[in-house]
Amino acid sequence: QADRATVSAQFCWKLLKSSTMNFSSAATVLFMACLNASSSGFVFVNPPTQRIARTFVATPAKALATTSLHAASDPDDEIAAIHRNADATFAIIDVDGGGTLSRAELTNHLSVSGYNTETIDKIFNKMDVNKDDEISRQEFRDGMILLTALQSAPGLGNYNAEFAKEMCEDADQVFQSADADGNGEIDKEELRSHIGRSFANYSEAAIDEIFRQIDANSDGTITQEEFRDAFCKSSALRQAIGEGPNYK
Repeated sequence: QADRATVSAQFCWKLLKSSTMNFSSAATVLFMACLNASSSGFVFVNPPTQRIARTFVATPAKALATTSLHAASDPDDEIAAIHRNADATFAIIDVDGGGTLSRAELTNHLSVSGYNTETIDKIFNKMDVNKDDEISRQEFRDGMILLTALQSAPGLGNYNAEFAKEMCEDADQVFQSADADGNGEIDKEELRSHIGRSFANYSEAAIDEIFRQIDANSDGTITQEEFRDAFCKSSALRQAIGEGPNYK
């Protein structure tokens, strides 16, 4: 099974480098190839180290430091970083703010990233450990640790961290759009208004939780630095709040 996954992954990487498909679509194809190649559900395959040809310039070392998942060296710190990223992603997917993820919520979220129904069902079933047909926050946390491939999967992880420079530029543009009064901070009403313009299905509770996840120091406002940090780390947040002109 692992050999099949490796062959599929190598094929997708060749396809990615030789085609004009956008990075998000190619990354999704690669992830689904690795997922579907295993009868048990998930196979983690380390991709080639060769840089993918794109029009973006290489990311400076400083930008890579924005990804706490890769920066953590101590195992406990790494687990804590995965949990923080998982909580932020969970908040984005939990559209009704109910504190659990339904199959419909996960499907709606991952469909935008190009996943097919079979793949989404596999992810849901793996995470729904107690088989109550919903994913709790703890189950989602545990799933992100146990199913390693999800940590770099489109819509769930930080799958294109090497282009953090461009994502930070996008974050600044989205921040300016959300900062309606131009005071350099986003309050909860501004975030609610910004999300509501394109994503009216988010409940008040869901937006409150998204705000809490971005507001790192819990002072009731989101600074540009806080917004940039969250935006660059989370592909789910980029998908939910606005991707910006550099998104491919």
